[in-house]
Amino acid sequence: MNGARATGPGASAWPDDDIPGQGHSTEREPPLVVGFGEALLRLTAGGHVPLEYASTLTVDVGGAELNVLVALAQLGCRTRWVSRLPGNPLGRRIASHARRHGVDLAVEWDGDARAGLYFVEEGAHPRPTQVLYDRIGSAASRLAPGMVDWPRVLRSAAVLHCSGITCAFGADAEKAVLEALESAAAARVMTSFDINYRSQLWDRATAAAAFRRVLPRVNILFASPFDLALITGGEPDDQLADQVRQEFGLDLVVVRAQQQAGHGAVRVNVTVVGGEQAASGTAEATVLDAFGAGDVAVAAFLAGLLAKDQLVEVASAAARSSAHMYTLPGDTWLRPAADFDASASVAGRIHR
Repeated sequence: MNGARATGPGASAWPDDDIPGQGHSTEREPPLVVGFGEALLRLTAGGHVPLEYASTLTVDVGGAELNVLVALAQLGCRTRWVSRLPGNPLGRRIASHARRHGVDLAVEWDGDARAGLYFVEEGAHPRPTQVLYDRIGSAASRLAPGMVDWPRVLRSAAVLHCSGITCAFGADAEKAVLEALESAAAARVMTSFDINYRSQLWDRATAAAAFRRVLPRVNILFASPFDLALITGGEPDDQLADQVRQEFGLDLVVVRAQQQAGHGAVRVNVTVVGGEQAASGTAEATVLDAFGAGDVAVAAFLAGLLAKDQLVEVASAAARSSAHMYTLPGDTWLRPAADFDASASVAGRIHR
């Protein structure tokens, strides 16, 4: 990254020519996926109590792009996270989480910024789970074009992954995302973008306009039915994925939808639309924690695509992995989907 160095754990990125794997690429190396966006500390109230009455908070690390990279690392990919972090213990906590799960860092440290936080109040039927953001003024919210040496960071990469959450930080952050996507295109690196609309961060009209500026630079789009309706200004419909694909010249649109499947259970559907190509996968799970399931679906899909698996296999793996994530606490996928066989799963059974 360019610019002055800040105090904190390390320089703005690495010394020249010291990016892991750079200059040593071989055909046998796993593919490299680069993710660009913010990670936050997640503080969850214990015992499903409302936040205002909580006496304990469990600390985890979350963030859409980093969640995707952590899952991809467990699926055998090389991963690199590009972001900004505060040069303080909270920033170091986030960095150590990434490294512990096999993600290389291209981080600019900001000694004057803070870490983004989000608080979670876990619900139980009929009380919904609630999220409270505290991320204004975070290091990553100050992302702007010109901060990242993209040709160097993207060298040897197969995919660049971004999300709409970064665009929600404002005009400079959106320009930084556009710069990243344009740099990837110049380097012939596949671009992946997850809409990830967050109503607490910005309004629908502002978000839709930003997404419409971004999408012409994207190869693979991940979205929910609601996200597609937001982009088109219509109502959720099965035809919207192909409509969006054609309008913006996308290669693939991957739609992840979920429906309730009985008390405390969810059914995940992943549908892929790509012109004459189409595939879908479905899986069910009991919900322990509702966070991170979409990010794991993205990771499993990209891993399968990079492995050149059949599209129907990729869609099925994305659905199965996403369902698996619902059974784990926190935002981080802790076990590869290969350990999870939905067809053999029996409630209450212990595998000995």
